[in-house]
Amino acid sequence: MADSGNLEQRGAERQLLQTEVTFHTGDDIYMAESVDISGSGIRIVTDQPVGIRIQIQEKDKLVQYDAQLVWAKLKDDGTMEYGLKY
Repeated sequence: MADSGNLEQRGAERQLLQTEVTFHTGDDIYMAESVDISGSGIRIVTDQPVGIRIQIQEKDKLVQYDAQLVWAKLKDDGTMEYGLKY
């Protein structure tokens, strides 16, 4: 029986990789619809995921991926954390 406290939703195994990542949205323009707004932010919905090009140093070569922004989270220390799918 699966552990109900471990609700793993990832489709692929994760590996620790600590390296510098460069990402670009290019000149892409995305249309969105607002869901709600406050004095400090807005929640939006897009018809398609936001595309981002990332470059990752893997071993001795620079690899480039076209990715989609899947989630974003503001951490307690004020930094941002993002989940990307490629």
